Amino acid sequence: MITISKEFDFTAEDFFDYLDKQLISAIKTARGNNLPVKLTSGTHYTQGDIDTEITNYKRGQLYEAHFKNDRLDIVISYKTININKGVKITFSEEIKSYDPSKYSSFNNWLYNFQLKHGAKKELNKMAKGVYSNMQK
Repeated sequence: MITISKEFDFTAEDFFDYLDKQLISAIKTARGNNLPVKLTSGTHYTQGDIDTEITNYKRGQLYEAHFKNDRLDIVISYKTININKGVKITFSEEIKSYDPSKYSSFNNWLYNFQLKHGAKKELNKMAKGVYSNMQK
């Protein structure tokens, strides 16, 4: 499992405003309709061949989702805590379909390095989206 934390100068509410907008759009597209979407723990939808379940959702605090198909099995989460200068976001990613016992320690190190790099990029991409959403 990879976990990284970073502080930003926006609030947890700003983050969830952006996240919710992205999720609602994805769910409406996946369901093929424009019906209202209520984001709660237990919400299921399918994008392409990936089954998604929001496993834990507490607006302003926590978003956790499980993505699964025949090739991958991943759980990601965003935990937010408002701080004096904004928000601290902790992003976690667990790839359940990866079995480290099947690989050498060097391969596992490299794999984890790549995951951590990807996680940092993902968190920064989300922050850019939040900033963009705030300017609208």
